[in-house]
Amino acid sequence: MIDVLAVLIGLVLTFLIVVIVHELGHFFAARLVGVKAAVFSIGFGKPIWTRTDRRGVLWQVTRIPAGGYVKFVGDENAASLSSSADGPVLAGSLRSVSKTAQAVVAIAGPVANVMLTVALLSVLPFFSGVTTYPWTIDDVAIASSEDRLQSGDTILSIDGADITPQDTLGSLLTRLPYVSEVSYRIERNGAEIAVSAPRPDLPLLGYVADGSPADLAGLAIGDQLMTINGLAIHGWADLQEAVAASAGEPIEVIYLHGGSTMVTSINPQLNGDRWLIGVSAQPLFSLQTESPALIDALGQGATQSWDMMRNMVTGLAGAAIGQNDSCDLDGPIAIASVAGQAIQLGPETFILFLAVISLGLGILNLLPVPILDGGHLMMLGYEGLTGRPLGTRMQGVVFIAGVTMIVFLMLTATINDLTC
Repeated sequence: MIDVLAVLIGLVLTFLIVVIVHELGHFFAARLVGVKAAVFSIGFGKPIWTRTDRRGVLWQVTRIPAGGYVKFVGDENAASLSSSADGPVLAGSLRSVSKTAQAVVAIAGPVANVMLTVALLSVLPFFSGVTTYPWTIDDVAIASSEDRLQSGDTILSIDGADITPQDTLGSLLTRLPYVSEVSYRIERNGAEIAVSAPRPDLPLLGYVADGSPADLAGLAIGDQLMTINGLAIHGWADLQEAVAASAGEPIEVIYLHGGSTMVTSINPQLNGDRWLIGVSAQPLFSLQTESPALIDALGQGATQSWDMMRNMVTGLAGAAIGQNDSCDLDGPIAIASVAGQAIQLGPETFILFLAVISLGLGILNLLPVPILDGGHLMMLGYEGLTGRPLGTRMQGVVFIAGVTMIVFLMLTATINDLTC
C-alpha cells in the first residue's frame, strides 16, 4: 500500500517548500536591517547550479533537495555559528547590526512559516468553497425515500443540536449521540418536518485503493459497512478503531452492496505505525457551497492557524512535563508516510498537510535550543544581559549541545515510528 514514489515526492516537496519559506524569512529580514547574505542554497551538498546576483548573493541548487539554508557575511556555516563570536566585526554581518536587528532576523524564519500556514489555510476555501448558511443539502449519497433526506432540504438541527453559522460538520459530530440513526429537523418546500436518517459520518465508502486489502476482499465505492467481527459500525470512528484493534488479524465484515447484504474477510496491512485496509469515507450528504470573499478566507485562515498553534503549544508543554504519551511524537518515517498519502489524496489534502508542517517547523524553531532560532534568541538575550557575547569556544560547545539534543529528539521520534 505504500507508494514509494509518492512518499519521496511528498517528502521532498514538503521540506523544500516549508524550509525555503523559512529561510526566505531570514533572508528578507536580514536585507531589511542591513545584513548581507552570502549564499542562499536550495538543498544541501555539492551545487548543481549557481548564479550570483547583482547584490553579490550566490544562489545555488544542490544535489540533496532536503530544504536549504541562507548564509550571511561573516558566518562560518549555515547555522550562523559566528554571529556572536570573538574577532573583528565584518561590514554586513549579523554582528554589525544591533541586538534588536539580530533578533528580528532570527525570528523572521518562524514568522514566515506562520504566514505560510495562514496563506495555505486561506487558499483552501477556494478549492471546496464555504458552506452556505443555513445548511442546504446539495446531494445525498444514498438514495432516499420521501421521509428521508433529499437534495434541497435545509438542515435546521440534527438530534436536537441546532446548526449555527460557526458550525462545521466535524464540530457538529462531536455533539451527536453515537448511534446509527439520528433525527433531522429540516425545512422542505417552506414547511418544517422531522425525518430519521443515518449519521452524517456513516461508514459509507467513498474511496477504495487499487490493490488494497479492501479491494482484494471485494469492497467497492458506495458500499456501506454494517459490522466488523460482529460489532455494529455506526460511524467512521468505529471502523478505524476496529481495524486498529485487529493488529493485522483478519476481520470479518458485513456490508451492504447494491442493496444486498454481503460478507467478506479482510486482512489489514501495516502502513507505518497504523493498520489500514485502504479505504476512505464519504459523508451521507454534501452541502451547497459558495466562493468566499478574500477577507473572509484570510480571517478563516488566521483563525484556523491560531487554533492549530494553540494545540501544538499545548501538546509540546504537555510532552515537556510528561503529561502526554511519548508515542504522540511522530518521526521522519511517520511524516514521510503521511506526506505520501497527502499528495495522493489531492491538492487540498497536501495543502493542509503543508500548513501543519510549516506551522510545526515555525514553533519548533522558537524553542530555546542551541542551533535553532530560539537558541539564537537565547544567546542574544545572554549577550544583552551580560554585555558580552559568547566566545568562540563556548559557542562551539553550545552548538554541539544543540546538535546532540536535536539528534536525540530525532532518534526518539524514529524509535516511536517503529515501536508505537
